[in-house]
This record gives sequence, structure tokens and C-alpha cells, in this order.
Amino acid sequence: MGALAGVALKRTALNAAHRAAGAKMVEFGGWEMPVEYSGITQEHLAVRTRAGLFDVSHMGEIEVQGPLALPLLQHVTSNDVARLKNSQAQYSALMHPKGSAVDDCVVHRLEPDHYLLCVNASNTDKDFDWIVQHNSFGATVRNVSAEYSQLALQGPRAAEILARVTVPNPGDLKYYWFRRACVVEVDGILARTGYTGEDGFEFYFHPAESERVWNGLLEAGKPEGLIPAGLGARNTLRLEASYPLYGHELDDNTTLLEANLGWIAKLEKGEFLGRPVLLKQREQGVRKKLVGFEMIERGIARDGYPIWIDGKVAGKVTSGSPAPFLKKNLGMAYVPPEQAEVGREIHIEIRGKQMAARIVPLPFYKRPK
Repeated sequence: MGALAGVALKRTALNAAHRAAGAKMVEFGGWEMPVEYSGITQEHLAVRTRAGLFDVSHMGEIEVQGPLALPLLQHVTSNDVARLKNSQAQYSALMHPKGSAVDDCVVHRLEPDHYLLCVNASNTDKDFDWIVQHNSFGATVRNVSAEYSQLALQGPRAAEILARVTVPNPGDLKYYWFRRACVVEVDGILARTGYTGEDGFEFYFHPAESERVWNGLLEAGKPEGLIPAGLGARNTLRLEASYPLYGHELDDNTTLLEANLGWIAKLEKGEFLGRPVLLKQREQGVRKKLVGFEMIERGIARDGYPIWIDGKVAGKVTSGSPAPFLKKNLGMAYVPPEQAEVGREIHIEIRGKQMAARIVPLPFYKRPK
């Protein structure tokens, strides 16, 4: 692997464990990360039907603290942080004045004046600088990423696996809530969150304990068929669940309303970065719309492939791949709002040939209740 443009890649505390497990390592967001162990399809299906364990220690953590931590977060994020109770989390976006996302994130309220944000690996420094730049409130903002490893245990059997090695029992933890917990005799923060479309948990703890927690969870999950999963399956799982990925569905020039994330833009909470643009779009309409599509003809629509509608290029694929659980070739794309209706036939240009696809409702996959 080596370095990227002369910059050494960062490594999580589990780098040696991944290599020992035979993981295929790739560069991702400035980090050297496992893309797969036993194969993307196998890992994807394990998460949908049993459980998979992901090392997501590359994700960034930013702490915001002080009497005016809440007003700062209300100003820079789209969701309504004032609605959170202690030990509750929310999906949100760090906002740009253009109504677009600087990044998407999860905000955890530890105390009324103490919050922990989980942000994307490649954006951590940018996000930290952005919050600091808009901190006219005198809150304390710290990049605490180096203080945490993070593991994601995801799948329908995640709770029962975790219960074997966790105090208190995680079974009663509600979705998007978290608490202090001891996993494999290691203290940390356990959240019932994730990015796969399945039930699951994310555990934040000290990096020195990484191998102990990783090995302990894999051992506890053996009877249920728990296996390690890499970034490849993480991507196909989030695509089936229709979760956006920064740099694909989200960027500086795409507003939250265009990205189908109006539900995290709480316009009624008062002023925040980008709100005027979103208010205007709510009245006048969006410039483009995120849609899901499935291939009719054989062919895999990859990220960046052109979309043709009525004989003209009308957009491009933002994320595309085979969906191992649904057994279809799927993708997401931005198209003009007037051409975004479900059922419309479109064409994807794959290696110079136009292949038929159809716009379908999102999400592609919803886990059974």
C-alpha cells in the first residue's frame, strides 16, 4: 500500500489484526482500511441474516462543550439539537450557507452542555475547522478522534451476541440512544446506531483495548456466525438501505432537500447556516432530485456513469453496484425533478452502451420489523 501522494496513510489500532485475518487493505479517506476479508457478498449477507463486525475507528470524533455548546450546534447543524435528551443521538448535517452539507454526522448529547459528534473520516479536519470557524459562542471544540477506537456490530443477531459480553445488557437500549457500558470488560460508550440498514451497535472506547474488544466480540459471536466485514460490504449495505455517502450523494453543491434529507433540516428551529436557501427551495422547488433505480438490462451501473433520459444526458450515477441481498443491480442518481417519477425508464451509459433501467422508490431495502 504505502503512501498517498507522499503522505503516509493513517492506520487504526487493528491494522495488524486485519492483516493477520487476511484482509485485503485499501486506501480510504487517508486511511489504510480493510475492504474485505472473506468476500464482499459473503460479508454483506452475514450482516443481513446474522451479524458482521466492522472496524470503523477511522471515523472522526469531535467534542463540543460549554454553556453555549447548544447554540453553536444549533447554528452549524441542520437537525434540532434542543430536542435531544441526555444519552440520545440524532442523525444530522454540518451545514454550508448554500444549504448543502459540509458533512453528515451523528450528534450525541452526553450532558446539556456536552456533545460528541461522529463525522466522516476524510472530513474530520475540515469539519473541526468549520465548527471552530463558526464558533462565535465561546464553546470548547476539540478533535478527540485519537482518543477513540470504534467498532460497529451490525445485524439481526447483534443484540444477542453483545449481551454475552456486555454489562448492562444492551437489549433494552433504544434505537439512536447510547450509554456507558462495559464490553468484553472494556469501558466505553455503546450506541444503538449504524450505517447498514440493520439493527446494530457502535462501541467507542480507548484504542489501546482494540484487539481485546475485536477478538472478544468475534469469539462471542462464533455460534451465531459473526464474521469480520470490510468497507466493501459497508458500502453495498448502505446502498441497499439508501443511505447517502459524502462525496457521492452529498457534496457542496447539493442541498439537503435535493438529497431527500429534508427530514433532518428542522427549518422551524430558527436560524442556522443554509436555512434561507432551504426555505426558498421549499417554496420554489429543487433543481435536481435524488432517485433510486434498478437495472432492467444486464449491466452494473457504477459511480459516475452518465444517465440518459429522452435521448439526453440528464445526470450521473452517484452510487451504483450489485445489491447482494436483493439480487439486483441498483444505484442512486440525481435527475431533473420533472423527470424523477417512479416507474420512468432511463438509460445508463455503461462502457459506451446505453442500458435500460427504471426509477424505483427509495429505500431499496427496509429491514423487517
